[in-house]
Amino acid sequence: MASSIPKEFIEFLRKPESWPHGPERVEHIQTHISHVFIVSPYVYKFKKPLDLEFLDFSTLEKRKYYCEREVELNRRLCPEIYLGVVPVYRLHGSFSFEPPGEEDPEPFEYAVRMKQLNPEF
Repeated sequence: MASSIPKEFIEFLRKPESWPHGPERVEHIQTHISHVFIVSPYVYKFKKPLDLEFLDFSTLEKRKYYCEREVELNRRLCPEIYLGVVPVYRLHGSFSFEPPGEEDPEPFEYAVRMKQLNPEF
């Protein structure tokens, strides 16, 4: 059984002011398994909470694991592109890329963080 990413989380990610580096604009693209946000000069990919026959991203722990695996595998050929896995936190009815002041806060979601490729190529 699959659940969906909350609408308010997607709305948060669509706002340029939500991102730590203050991009001028946000482009949101969906694939069958991900939400991709182009926030130049970076791209963030959030895995959808799906359980399909060929993959299982149904829990936060599984999404984190597969984000880490994606970075680990792709860094072998493109170390300058795959920058790491980034947590996002729920904070006072909204969200933040910065952890709340509490010790060992539980992330709300994880994303693969990449450098944006030149679209001319």
